[in-house]
Amino acid sequence: MEKHTTPTQRRTFYELHEQGLSYPEIADQYGVSKECVRYWCRRQRDGGSCETTYHKEPTGILSRFDWKVRYYVLRLRLQHPRWGPGSILYHLQKHPSLQGLALPSRAQIGRYLHQWPRFRRKPKKKVENTRPDPPVDVHQRWQLDFKVNIALEEDTAVDLHTVRDPVGEVCIDAVLHATEQVNTRTKRVPMEDARSTLRHSFDSWNTLPDEVQTDGESTLVTSAEDGFPSTFTLWLKGLGITHLVTRSGKPTDNAEVERCHRTINDYAIVGNEKHSVRELQSILDNAVLELAFDLPSRAEGCAGRAPLEAHPQLLEPRHPFRAQHELALFDLQRVDTFLSTFTWTRKVGQTGQIGIGGRHTYYSVGRAYARQEIAVRSALGASRARLSSWNGC
Repeated sequence: MEKHTTPTQRRTFYELHEQGLSYPEIADQYGVSKECVRYWCRRQRDGGSCETTYHKEPTGILSRFDWKVRYYVLRLRLQHPRWGPGSILYHLQKHPSLQGLALPSRAQIGRYLHQWPRFRRKPKKKVENTRPDPPVDVHQRWQLDFKVNIALEEDTAVDLHTVRDPVGEVCIDAVLHATEQVNTRTKRVPMEDARSTLRHSFDSWNTLPDEVQTDGESTLVTSAEDGFPSTFTLWLKGLGITHLVTRSGKPTDNAEVERCHRTINDYAIVGNEKHSVRELQSILDNAVLELAFDLPSRAEGCAGRAPLEAHPQLLEPRHPFRAQHELALFDLQRVDTFLSTFTWTRKVGQTGQIGIGGRHTYYSVGRAYARQEIAVRSALGASRARLSSWNGC
């Protein structure tokens, strides 16, 4: 349309057309397009008005909610870049200044944030994975994994140890351990830190699992060439726990705890790097409780409920444990029985010694066997002296 027409002109268009003038003739007379004339004539012919009706343009996603709701959605996301819509909604519900106000759904929050490219996550490719012998019971198997050298302010760093129950679909524990400077990356996780994490987990849930699964961390698993169980493995065996190790190059064997790493890191650590290690651990402890008891889980078995609501048997100890009773629960007979199932092949050195069970751990078999290969077995009770030194007995 070349120019705007008035309601009076539109009525005139219709009257002239009723008198026999064509659309082009009327358009030439008034200096408008024939499509304009045709539109208004047909509209009035069909009983419509010659008045212009303007439709209100939408003002944007979440526009019907109070401005404070939109403000706090953006504020929470900027403060915690890895929080998803579910976590943001949970904290909107707890915010005192939003009490009594209508709140959007998780899907609405997601669409609102999706307007800005900085808040979008790249879709992941779905990969079909098969893992051997998955657990079937709660507290049957705990997965333990580590995220090392998380940079904090003031050039400090921490290691994050995460424990996950894949059947109970819950983060069992998340523990921080101070590490070296950020610019001196270490790939080793101290065994004592891993044991400290598990002790805290055992005590927090008042139970021991049947199995603990880790990756092939060199401080927790001895090399394939050595074949002797690691100190970490023997400690677990003394408590009646089987140490499982994921397949090399198959991080999907520990998929649940790997995903839990990201969840707990995004929920509690990202955005809180300014805090001290002790303060950050307190935030982590609260996050573990919220994720277990309060926040709806997207895990398949939880069906939108909190893990403890979906799996109440998590609160039933499988093998009761208290930290002060560890020595009483630790049974060297289990370790001896476990070691007696192995046979190791060693080549005797020229001085009549063999190495077994770790670096600088040598046993003399006599010079008569120098440079020969021998089979080594563990006699029941032989482990007691060695194990008592590191178990604190």
